[in-house]
Amino acid sequence: MRDVAQQPYRPPAAKPSVKGLYLSVLVAAAVLYGLTCQRGLSWQDSGMFQFRADRGDLGLAGQLGLALAHPLYITAGWLLKFIPLGKLPFWLNLFSGLGMAVALANLAAVCALLTGRRSIAAAIAAMLALAHTPWWLATVAEVYTWSLAGFTAEVWLLVLLVRRPTWPKLLGLALISGLGLAVHDFALLPLPVYLIVAVVLAVRRRLPAWSLAAAAGAYLVGAGLYLGMIAAKAAEVGSLLLAVKSALFGTYQARVLGAAPAASYQAANLAFVGMNLINVLLPLAVVGAWVLKRRLGPMLAWPIWALAAIQVVFAGRYFVPDQFTFFLPSYAMLAVLAAVGMQALIRRGAAWRGAVWAAWAASLVLMPVLYGLAPSLARRLVPSAVQRERELPFRDEARYWLTPWKHNEDSAERFARAALEQVKPDAVILAEPTPHYALA
Repeated sequence: MRDVAQQPYRPPAAKPSVKGLYLSVLVAAAVLYGLTCQRGLSWQDSGMFQFRADRGDLGLAGQLGLALAHPLYITAGWLLKFIPLGKLPFWLNLFSGLGMAVALANLAAVCALLTGRRSIAAAIAAMLALAHTPWWLATVAEVYTWSLAGFTAEVWLLVLLVRRPTWPKLLGLALISGLGLAVHDFALLPLPVYLIVAVVLAVRRRLPAWSLAAAAGAYLVGAGLYLGMIAAKAAEVGSLLLAVKSALFGTYQARVLGAAPAASYQAANLAFVGMNLINVLLPLAVVGAWVLKRRLGPMLAWPIWALAAIQVVFAGRYFVPDQFTFFLPSYAMLAVLAAVGMQALIRRGAAWRGAVWAAWAASLVLMPVLYGLAPSLARRLVPSAVQRERELPFRDEARYWLTPWKHNEDSAERFARAALEQVKPDAVILAEPTPHYALA
């Protein structure tokens, strides 16, 4: 009898229930990130999100363009103002952790469906939860975590769609993809893959042809807020082309298109990427990519390969100071491949099973231990790498960047209070971008 795991369309009876798994991963991750999130004001972009959410700024106070508007995220952040307890900066930081928890729960569901093993799905979700960049971004106000929540929901629906094609799943996928565009332009990257899968299913008559038009309508509904802003911008500047360029690139067109050269911060970004791979995620993903087509069939393997390649290639040639943050969706796709690879190795016998679980357990211990030791090691071994040209008072650069937990990191708030206490009420402060929004 043919192994059911090798069939491209798994029968419904073979799908494991993911309700308990989903809730367990969601709660565990939310608790971890809630306990370790920053309690107050943040530096840089996180401070900007706190400032904009406080004022309900759906555009962007500045000249960075629509690509950095993130209107759906800012709207959600503005609503947090009405929570009667605590202050908005804390709630917005906590909101990032909730987004990452949702993303991890979605990812666990995907891994369970692909492998038929909830234990593997939980193990992969736990490993990604403790990886450096996911944990780091989940503790400060950031849009990337909710963008990842949308992307992993799309992958989940894509798997369900391929295995049992129905038009409601396609419409759900299109709607979430459209909503994702109103969160972050990241949502555009996987769109060609979804379109190709939908067209292939329609051509093979596994989906009605009219569902493609219905899906386009669902996408427009989801993206309506952002598309409306593009239309308003076009009316303001008198050019649809300029408005679309602002929405796609902002002021970063050369970097988005890969035309900007690599800069001096590339070494630091590579180090941050490496800190996410001090585990068995990458080797398991390599195994998973190798056996993917044989285990899942080509109709699922090709979209997963394509999604992983698109995310890795985009982030790898996007040379910006915080390039390491753009690899977040890449880690999610590596996790999907790692789940398939973990299943393949475990099925080879007891010795392989023991080795894989031992390596996984060692990974969970090693990651937080290294994060705790990394600041002192960096200051001792490469002191020049953890220093700024202009030092920020109260901020320990090595600890800020290398240690993902931020519950005891309050340097931005201390700096802002100290600066404001030293000036008269009607004074003017000229601030560089890093502390600007914390002061504002």
